[in-house]
Amino acid sequence: MRTRRPGFWVAALWGLANGVLLAVLAAYGESALVYWLWGSVVVLLEVAALAVLAASRTGPEERSHYRTPAASGACVPPAAAGAALTALSFAYGWWLLTLAIPLLAVAGALAVRSRTARAR
Repeated sequence: MRTRRPGFWVAALWGLANGVLLAVLAAYGESALVYWLWGSVVVLLEVAALAVLAASRTGPEERSHYRTPAASGACVPPAAAGAALTALSFAYGWWLLTLAIPLLAVAGALAVRSRTARAR
């Protein structure tokens, strides 16, 4: 699947989400310094989005669907996230294990699937 300028949309929507958070801060009546600081972040994000748009117009279409180079490496991101959440559960509470255990199970399933695929 090829799309035109997905990087622009990511940066633009990130800036828009920060604009919504700025509006929430305005509803709670923050100080003027907060408006200036957060507003400058929103402006910088939108400028970065425009820079990405300008850069993407000069190049070819971007690929938005990537394949894992090796099937055995597909289990690494969920395993790393599960291990990090397990380590953080010692500091922030055991409730993080409710997120870590399913991630570790997915990593295990992906590892078993890649080994059985190589064995065929």
